[in-house]
Amino acid sequence: MRPLPRKLASLLVAFVLACLVWYANALERRERISEREIETSLTLVNVPSEMVITSEVPHFLTLRVRGPLKLLRSLSAAEVGVVLDLRGAREGENDLAVEARNVLVPALVEVVAVSPAQVPLWLERLVQRRIPVRPKVAGMPGEGLEVTGLAVDPSVALVSGPRAQLERIPGLTTDPLDVDGATGPVEALVAVRSPHPLVRVLEPLAVRVVVRIGAPTNRASPGGR
Repeated sequence: MRPLPRKLASLLVAFVLACLVWYANALERRERISEREIETSLTLVNVPSEMVITSEVPHFLTLRVRGPLKLLRSLSAAEVGVVLDLRGAREGENDLAVEARNVLVPALVEVVAVSPAQVPLWLERLVQRRIPVRPKVAGMPGEGLEVTGLAVDPSVALVSGPRAQLERIPGLTTDPLDVDGATGPVEALVAVRSPHPLVRVLEPLAVRVVVRIGAPTNRASPGGR
């Protein structure tokens, strides 16, 4: 008996494999259909580069899904997810509907409900502003001495952040400059610190601070000359 041509044999193997896959899927569909709830993470994509989210973003959403019992039992949070597209979002309040098309689930699993069904987000426009730098001093100078003056160079820093947040910032601080026990001027390059997670220091990242140490200023007693 002559062997089958190689091409025909390959087609026959592919046909058998396709039948096996179809049969497995058919068995899966004949399984008891069940429902379960599962928590999943929220991913936000295409956030406008000129804006920032200033409201609280939910870390997790709850999905109610339906599918074959065996599949749902083995379903893990890593296999599902919710993705919301912020392309076209506007400044201010945005109520984003969470629909089935936003949910990633394996084949044969159906999304029944999502909670919450809407995610409210508040976006603010990013702006830049120059804000005064106010150096921070730690410790006490040597006995009988005190801090008599401060100098900082440069005296302002450029920051970026939400407009409303920047309007509420009177000044920026620095890393503490230790003058404990000092008997003369203390000078150092210290980092400028952001007062809020959404505020970013652009430049300079550090400033030079000089702390002048000297004797206490004489104060005339009441009625003295």
